[in-house]
Amino acid sequence: MILRQAQDKKMKNNPSINLLIFFLSTLLVLCLSWHFFPRKMLGVSHIPRTTDIMDEKDYIWMAKSFLQTGIPTGWSNLEAYKKNLKRKDIGISGLSITYKGERPSLNNIGKFAYPISAVVEVDVGKGLEQILIVQPLIDHSFFSGLIFGLNTPNDIKTYPEVKPEQYRDAAIKVSLITGLLIFILGFLLYGPLAAVFSFIIYSTVTIYVLGSRYAMTENVLIPFTLASLIFLVLYRNYHRSILLILGGIFAGLALMTKDSGIAMILAGVLILFSYKIQLRRLMFFLIPAVIIGFLYYLYVLYISSQLFWEVFLNNVSRGFFGPLNFLESFYRLRFAGFPYEAYWIFGFIALFFLMFEFEKNRELIIGFVVNLIIFLFFGGLNYPWYPLVFLPYTVIASGVFVRDLLTDQSPIRLGIFFLFPFSSTLYWGYNVFHDSATNLLVYRFFLLIFLLLASARLLRNKWPILKYVSLVALLVVLWKVYQWNIYGFQYIIANWGKLPEGFFLKF
Repeated sequence: MILRQAQDKKMKNNPSINLLIFFLSTLLVLCLSWHFFPRKMLGVSHIPRTTDIMDEKDYIWMAKSFLQTGIPTGWSNLEAYKKNLKRKDIGISGLSITYKGERPSLNNIGKFAYPISAVVEVDVGKGLEQILIVQPLIDHSFFSGLIFGLNTPNDIKTYPEVKPEQYRDAAIKVSLITGLLIFILGFLLYGPLAAVFSFIIYSTVTIYVLGSRYAMTENVLIPFTLASLIFLVLYRNYHRSILLILGGIFAGLALMTKDSGIAMILAGVLILFSYKIQLRRLMFFLIPAVIIGFLYYLYVLYISSQLFWEVFLNNVSRGFFGPLNFLESFYRLRFAGFPYEAYWIFGFIALFFLMFEFEKNRELIIGFVVNLIIFLFFGGLNYPWYPLVFLPYTVIASGVFVRDLLTDQSPIRLGIFFLFPFSSTLYWGYNVFHDSATNLLVYRFFLLIFLLLASARLLRNKWPILKYVSLVALLVVLWKVYQWNIYGFQYIIANWGKLPEGFFLKF
């Protein structure tokens, strides 16, 4: 620990060395991104199932209809849209609903007397079915659909033309940007080792790779959150107003992406207060954040202010999952078919370790706590994609935990690492390929290794060489964990839907 602190201090006092290390580690991360990309694309057009979450297609429908007419149209089941369901003279033209033969636009809002809705019969992957199409669809923003729909032509005419291989490909590319931003924020806060470990965890652990495939708003919210945090940390170091403005812009984009994005604005304000910023300078962050963040809501109020409030009341009165909301999301990502493994809960445990040193970890702690409050406040229904907002904090905390394990092989840290990420990786990356007898021997062997590492930690003062022996042994273990994560992901993709019954979740 003392050695690491001395190295960190030396780096801060020598900007040229720090810049060189950043350049080399960034080059490593870019090379690894290129290396990981083909694996991320394995089965992406159908794994996880593209029929489980209608919102993936819905965001694209919204975005494309908005680009075509200025009015977002798509699927919804909220009651606020159904009051005019029996209205006559309703038709469908392309992705939009027509009224008396007239297509919607920003110029004829009054004629349509929103909302309007229509039932269409389409095949979106499960055979012909009837779905309710509503206009304007405003209960969530179409902004993420603009990003995930970059590979989808703007002139599509029918709902089935939106293809999973198009929006899933865009989601993978967003995840590459997210991985790079995780590395940059990790580097600024904790140095190169923690940053690289965080990037590798995000890029190779199965649940993170699978979760990043969904064309869901959370997967756009995450990089905006990371970018805003990066500029705030840069401001702490360089005190330039432009960094506050950029941080505010990305915080505003987070809010424009989803209501829960307001957490980044609130967290940004609290982080800046922890920097003891002057109120006047705080405005450089807050003003662009508020202006950009509320652009979508001003647009919605312009289209139909009455519908806006009716949708709002529908959303706040939806079913309540219960006070165990966070507990249910704490131990695993609950997407259909996802493997049962321990990296998700490990991230929260690693974050808990950082909370004992607030000054050193304020950005992660404040960001996580504010997101948790917003999650509990907004998250009445416990959809499996809601907890993805915690990913920036848990992944970086995981990388810090692994880095600290190299210098502090305490029995507690070793025990946590063995019980959670190591055991999970051992199962999916090794056990599934071998028989029970071999697996038992290998498991006992590594349990013995971890016990010896814990014992060596207690005997270092007597035999200093054990420090170096333990470090080499742990590096070998980490290398095997990396390899097994790769093997495990490939096994899970190859056996999707056929995993052992006790190890995956049915939606």
